[in-house]
Amino acid sequence: MIDAALISQVKCLSAAERLELIEAVWETLSPDDVPVTEKEKLLLDARISDAENNPEDQSPWTEARERLQRQLP
Repeated sequence: MIDAALISQVKCLSAAERLELIEAVWETLSPDDVPVTEKEKLLLDARISDAENNPEDQSPWTEARERLQRQLP
């Protein structure tokens, strides 16, 4: 169980800082830590195929993250 004091500290962070924390925590996980259903695998395969077939429609994560952060208050 997560310590209540830790949650309290997280709530004091700005939205941008919380997103940065989420990214840092996500990067500590291995593929085995994240269960993926067969339906999700099919969706991911479809999205990969779309990205490969339409590269001009894609954005690097750094650009997508910057767009999201500009939308935060």
